[in-house]
Amino acid sequence: MRNVYRVLWQVLPLTLFIVSSAFTQNGVSRIDTLNARHGGPGGSYGFYFASCWGYVAPDGHEYALLGAHSGTSIIDLDVVPIREVAYIPGVNSEWKEIKTWGHCAYVVSEGNQGVQIINLSQLPDTAWLLRSITSIGGKNVTRNHTVTVADGYLYLNGSANATPGGTIILSLADPENPTYVGSYAPVYFHDTYVRNDTLYGAALSGGIYIASLANKAAPQTITQVTYTGSGTHNVWATKDARYMLTSDEVGTTAKNMKVWDLQNLPTVTQQVPFTFSPTTVIHNVHVRGDYVYVAHYKSGVFVGDVHNPLAIASAGTFNTYTGGGTSASYAGAWGVYPYFPSGKWIASDTQTGLHVFTFTGLAPRTRSPLLLPLDGDSLDFGSPEMFQWRSAAVQADDPHYYQVHIWGPGVDTLLRARDSSLAVTSLSGLQIGQSYHWHVWIRDEFTSVSSQDTSQFVCTGPISDVTTDLGTPAEFQLVQNYPNPFNPNTVIRYQLPTSSRVVLKVYNLIGKEVATLVDEAKPAGSQDVQFDAQSLSSGVYFYTLRAGGLQATRKMVLMK
Repeated sequence: MRNVYRVLWQVLPLTLFIVSSAFTQNGVSRIDTLNARHGGPGGSYGFYFASCWGYVAPDGHEYALLGAHSGTSIIDLDVVPIREVAYIPGVNSEWKEIKTWGHCAYVVSEGNQGVQIINLSQLPDTAWLLRSITSIGGKNVTRNHTVTVADGYLYLNGSANATPGGTIILSLADPENPTYVGSYAPVYFHDTYVRNDTLYGAALSGGIYIASLANKAAPQTITQVTYTGSGTHNVWATKDARYMLTSDEVGTTAKNMKVWDLQNLPTVTQQVPFTFSPTTVIHNVHVRGDYVYVAHYKSGVFVGDVHNPLAIASAGTFNTYTGGGTSASYAGAWGVYPYFPSGKWIASDTQTGLHVFTFTGLAPRTRSPLLLPLDGDSLDFGSPEMFQWRSAAVQADDPHYYQVHIWGPGVDTLLRARDSSLAVTSLSGLQIGQSYHWHVWIRDEFTSVSSQDTSQFVCTGPISDVTTDLGTPAEFQLVQNYPNPFNPNTVIRYQLPTSSRVVLKVYNLIGKEVATLVDEAKPAGSQDVQFDAQSLSSGVYFYTLRAGGLQATRKMVLMK
């Protein structure tokens, strides 16, 4: 029987301090804090806590995940005061890093615990350890320094067995069962950031690597950036990816945030760095919108205004550090997570635990009430039908996108939109007289929240087996294949806003490629692809579309 921890919140024999009154320092307000220690202090630096990350349930409920010395603490942020609702034991280690995808959390450590996969789907009642992976795709992943998640892929960084310690790439098509895709290991990577099939790697004394992940089985280096005394610990890109921000934890260079111009790749130009604190060491930087959120060890946390990356300004700070630890440099704020839709953001401190903040430049999102069609409307799709909802946030300030989810007899599809409306034509599989449900997902790099409500409409016709072409689509879309399930033929439709090189492939459940349907340049517009699965056995398959730096994956079922 597999080893499963189901640990409910309880009063534990540990040090526990709760403060729930708001306190403000220089534009940043702390609204709550929790110091719930599990083991420690660590033997190297006297740490009780490591990194933090966030999880947002589909209904918008928000949780913090905090790396403790002996495991992972899961904290409910939607109660006052905040409280721990689950604890997942792990190895004793001062290094723990956490990321989330779907309903799962992935925890890694330098303490040889492998990759812990935690099921978060039943929070706040319980969470449990599904499994720990120590080997995958022939790679030993017992020890990893950090972990990155992006677009349905997991990146294990600084893995002791990805010689010389680069990153191992896993597919999260099934979040509970990652599959090996490839690796990229020109040097040791202390941390990575991935967006739109581009990897930014922090390589300590090796500087920074930028690589293309268009083919994740064989990533290709775009450029390497070196500089005197480098100790590149962490890297992030601005919202438009024109600039890169890095932190230097070690090395002889100044311990500040460095700014790099990426507009003429492969040439990268260093700009004037920004110093948040001249007396303490910078650790992690994360960008949301036009602000960078910084964990700065013994100076606590900072917020920087990067509307103009060439003229960064301090926007707020809060010192979480109150003493402790055994190092002159390394104690205090370890990590930050600024991606909660509510406008809250969190930080972890190695001595004082979890801190919850608000910041005037981070406005909360709404959960997009549905506007049109009205609940119960009849739609004939003789011309495009307009689906509308209320905007969740100001796009320029808080980048996000929407997915319209329509489902019912013969249809289960997601249609991507940037704005708060979408013209929908007759969808493959619609049936006259049948009722269909729809709602909207509000998504960004790390979170996915459903709209407040779900509406219904009745299809009154006309219907067709393919979507009517309305010209150049506004968004990149991969439509659900039809029919699905199928035997043995089905149609896959995709839409391109601009001409692009397109790669459309089919994979089985273990991530093995079984068919390449498209691998060539295609014009903007809608395209249909026939897939004949006569030679394949019954089962679940995934098809992945890559075009113009974007990627989408859907599941289909072959039933013979």
